[in-house]
Amino acid sequence: MMSGRSASNGLSSMNGRGNGMSSNGGSNRSYPQLPTDARAFQRDSIEEPNEQDDGPLDILIGFVSGLAALVCIIGALTILTVLYVTVRPFSRPLYRRLAAQLGEGSFLDAMAILLPNTRLCLTGDSDVPSPVGTSVLVSNHLIDGDWWAALMLGRSIGLRGSVKFFLRKELVEMNSCCRSNSDRSVERSIAVAARNEMNAGQQLTATKTVTFQRSTSNGGAKAFGSPQLSLAGKLLHLLLEFPVLSGENNKDYVSDRAELFEMLRSFAENNGNAAPVHLMLYPEVWSLHDQSLVDRKVILAKSNEFAKREGRPQLKYLLLPRTTGFNASLESLRASSPVVYDVTMAYVGYDGSVPPSLDLSLPTIWRILRKQYPTEVHIRVKRYSMEEVLQDPMWLDKQWAEKDKLLGHFIRHQAFPADNRGFCRHRVFDTRHQSIEGSVLALVRLLLMPCAIPFLLLISIPLFWIVLWSWIVFRLFKLLFPDEPPSESSNADAENNTSQTPGSAGLDSATGTPFFPTTPFATPSITNWRDLIGNNSYGNGDSPVG
Repeated sequence: MMSGRSASNGLSSMNGRGNGMSSNGGSNRSYPQLPTDARAFQRDSIEEPNEQDDGPLDILIGFVSGLAALVCIIGALTILTVLYVTVRPFSRPLYRRLAAQLGEGSFLDAMAILLPNTRLCLTGDSDVPSPVGTSVLVSNHLIDGDWWAALMLGRSIGLRGSVKFFLRKELVEMNSCCRSNSDRSVERSIAVAARNEMNAGQQLTATKTVTFQRSTSNGGAKAFGSPQLSLAGKLLHLLLEFPVLSGENNKDYVSDRAELFEMLRSFAENNGNAAPVHLMLYPEVWSLHDQSLVDRKVILAKSNEFAKREGRPQLKYLLLPRTTGFNASLESLRASSPVVYDVTMAYVGYDGSVPPSLDLSLPTIWRILRKQYPTEVHIRVKRYSMEEVLQDPMWLDKQWAEKDKLLGHFIRHQAFPADNRGFCRHRVFDTRHQSIEGSVLALVRLLLMPCAIPFLLLISIPLFWIVLWSWIVFRLFKLLFPDEPPSESSNADAENNTSQTPGSAGLDSATGTPFFPTTPFATPSITNWRDLIGNNSYGNGDSPVG
């Protein structure tokens, strides 16, 4: 477990929070090691870390940065709402591009200044994801908030605003995010009984810890989150089109799956070139396990027991990956030939343990990102084609077995193994200093955007009628002059080129590429001199000679 970890390594302990004593003037927090059975019940009895050790300057900086972040959220929502009303009815791909650049991209740039710097070290042998087309990224789970490192990496390598995550339906739905008073009272009574039993000198067995399951309105699913986090998830799904993934035990699983497939297929329109989309997945789904009531070792033991029974690899640091979201992504994005990236992440000080998931809320996430986030994260990215993945039904399991070995090497050496081809130099990105000019402009723009809300409210009624009549005219035009369906030859070319990288399929020097347009110096498609003489493409019998 992670008790006793220094905050200078980027994370303060989440297993023994609240009762720890400051060992180095408050900057490094050390927490007492609790017995395994006691840690299972500590969440309801131990408060959050005490911030009284922070100096007045740090408290002031935290207050100002938090207030600025709140204003930036309002500014980003204002931009996205205006784009949703004025652009999305006419062109969904254009709305996605503008929302990614002006909304999500600007917000990430602003947060990079307001939050402490995190150094991202991309290994020298990593394959940098392409900003063109669609892709699926699968990664191991490190901590609550490890998605922040993925967003900052995307911002640093050109995927600005196009990285999207799968949201769990339990997070988006308000009823599953809020625990009832009866649930809290049951947990509290069990925790009190357990503490009394331990104080009496009796040891709790692991079976007693595992037998209790939190009851929720979702039929036994783990409840987490808060109302404000649920609202944030709904806004991400509505305005930025983050896909929502529901569990197989959910009563609305069939309808939710159809809606998920429809959204993912829309990302693959026009071979994925209309608006780039990069879907990030964490197949381990640690969040499904209530680690406040079940020790992490017990969860790993259950995972390995299931792996042994099914003939799958047994892992030391990771859970077996679940394939629901991964298979749905590949199946729905098949038309755009998505590229698959295997992402492995670890931070300096990583010892193989994963802190228990918290009852997350927006203030909790802000505290994690500002005070408990690692200062240096190492990332390794490997690229695979869709054909490689589909031809091997055990591809995800094999990658997870390799990832488990990589994490073991990182625990011993605090670095990923060097590539045998000699690519040992890391590409380092400092989140605060990366594109600092654009970050400052984005911060100023989002801070000033709420000032435009009164003006937008003033013109909202005429703007509504203008957009409405424009939309009616647009729809009438589309009905009178529909788009021509793609020809059979173009469909055949698209099928023949599915193995190529999106953006370069079926293109040669004579027709140009997305990066180099057609030029008079392009290689001709004529194979011999007789075809050259008999070619009529020059018009009116003109010869290229003379």
